[in-house]
Amino acid sequence: MADKEEIKTLEELEEKGKILREYKEKFRQMCQENKMIKGSTVLKLYDKIEEVQREYEHLDNKLTLMEYNFI
Repeated sequence: MADKEEIKTLEELEEKGKILREYKEKFRQMCQENKMIKGSTVLKLYDKIEEVQREYEHLDNKLTLMEYNFI
């Protein structure tokens, strides 16, 4: 049972990491382009990045705890 939970958590962690990289790349592209960007757009994207980062860290901590409990 623990193996399935660990695999599921690892898959969720990978998915959150992918989403986080996509948001960061979008943010980087927006900042590098020479066009006007509304501040609210930047703040919304930044909030999404922070939210996914928190989810990623939570999953990473959960996975680490599972590994310690396994040992």
